[in-house]
Amino acid sequence: MPDKIKIAITGIGNVASTLAKGLEFYKNSTEGLWHPKVGGLTLNDIEILAVFDIDSTKVGKKAGQITDCKASFSDISVEPGIMLDVIPAQISQRGQTRSINYDEFVKKLKMVKPDFLVNLISSGLDKTSERYADAALEAGCSFFNATSAKTATDKTRSAFESKGLIILGDDLMSQFGGTAFHRGMIDFMSSRGIRVQKAYQLDVGGNQDTMNTMAEEVRERKRNIKTESIAVESPYPFRSTAGTTEYAEQLGDSRVSYYWMEAKGFLGSAIEMDLSLRTNDSTNGCNVIVDSLRAAKDLLIKKDLGKSDIISSYAFKNPAKKMHIRESIKLFEDSFVN
Repeated sequence: MPDKIKIAITGIGNVASTLAKGLEFYKNSTEGLWHPKVGGLTLNDIEILAVFDIDSTKVGKKAGQITDCKASFSDISVEPGIMLDVIPAQISQRGQTRSINYDEFVKKLKMVKPDFLVNLISSGLDKTSERYADAALEAGCSFFNATSAKTATDKTRSAFESKGLIILGDDLMSQFGGTAFHRGMIDFMSSRGIRVQKAYQLDVGGNQDTMNTMAEEVRERKRNIKTESIAVESPYPFRSTAGTTEYAEQLGDSRVSYYWMEAKGFLGSAIEMDLSLRTNDSTNGCNVIVDSLRAAKDLLIKKDLGKSDIISSYAFKNPAKKMHIRESIKLFEDSFVN
């Protein structure tokens, strides 16, 4: 039996809280779990060792005070992380931030000795995410990047693999979120001989990540990532736009995605789709996170690091190697589930 999958988390927000609650819930259930076993590992094999944040209202508190989680995770004290970007307004308005320098963070990470540093900070903090990846490499642990920052390049992958480590990223794609659903619909229409002409996806959300995305530079970058991710599903080019358009505080951790697609069938007959999808961001991402961590641990045990691109293509919108969504799921399940 392999050792526990030991993780440290940066950013104790909705996703970290949901992940911790999920690890506790799935000790005695598999209901709602996409893959109960991955690489022979269950969720009982994942253990949170440390949590880092820069919000002074969180640092120093027990994780359980912030997440209302009753698991062993609840007794972990939130420690200060690093911050190299402009501090988001919603954090600075709540008071002072607490951070440490890079060398201090690396030292703490070496003391904790996690298998993975899981980066769950908000979008738009690219310099900080990139530095967290550097810290993981220096401390000798693998790195999982849920943010849109470009950390999992060919260069960084080589650097991690040279140390027997894995880097996974970038920009987490939820199990049934806006991008996954959009990709699935384009794939299905194309496989049925329908020729897509035009499409758009507009997302509205109410959490901190959505608020950060409202910065024009961040919004444009994420729009490009989503649009390129969706375009992979079609064997021909078509006019497409996808991205977050608005922050609505009343939605909380929910996200509403609006889709419109125009296509042509036999004799050029018109097919038009106009629909909306409402999901919860945090719960929608956790199945993918726990799948990826277990698959990566399996590769580390087997010292088969070359297959990490299968995990990234399965789990992220902007991996180094892009695949069709149907292909990425099949490869992942053939490699780690079946």
